[in-house]
Amino acid sequence: LRNWRELGDAGVFMHENMDGNFDFEGVVLTLPTKTFERELDLKVGDKDVKLIEVGPAHTRGDILVHVPGDRTVFTGDIVFSNGHPPAWAGPISNWIKACDLIMSWDVDIIVPGHGPIVEKSALTNFKAYFEYLTTEVRKRYDAGLSVSDAAYDIDLSQFKGWLDEERIIVNVNTLYRDFGATAGLTPLELRAWMGRYRREKRENTHGHTHACPAHPHSH
Repeated sequence: LRNWRELGDAGVFMHENMDGNFDFEGVVLTLPTKTFERELDLKVGDKDVKLIEVGPAHTRGDILVHVPGDRTVFTGDIVFSNGHPPAWAGPISNWIKACDLIMSWDVDIIVPGHGPIVEKSALTNFKAYFEYLTTEVRKRYDAGLSVSDAAYDIDLSQFKGWLDEERIIVNVNTLYRDFGATAGLTPLELRAWMGRYRREKRENTHGHTHACPAHPHSH
């Protein structure tokens, strides 16, 4: 990101997260040769492979890859192991439905998009994260809090140890939209607030105040 210095706090956050860890030079975008809606059955060698569309949730095109014969599912970014998942697209309800779908399958191995391989039992707590956020964010939405104020106000101690806690900013913003908000944080504002949230958590600041413009929403 060559112009990150021109983007303020958002640029600093993206530079810290991307520029030092990834090299995109030489990457060539390749278009898909086949598309589908809802489900697609494939044969890979002697294995039956099922592709199931479950998005939008993390992104608009979330897909699960289910290999019934191996009792395995490759979830892409529908499952984050030991990390806070960012719902860039939403709605959050689709993510909860995707968790229910995986839990209904006869699978032993879940290969997440981020983090180590887990067993199906790990999805119970992962789904609970979204259910908890939905309840807590709704209270603050109804009370008229801004996205950033709501994010700072929510207690995430039961998910202590999960990586990237600052993604709560993204998820609150998405839930506000799910609840009918007509205004929210822009992509750059999201990243700026994520950077501030993470920085303050790292500095172990408490009882902070932060200047935040009002983000109105309609009911």
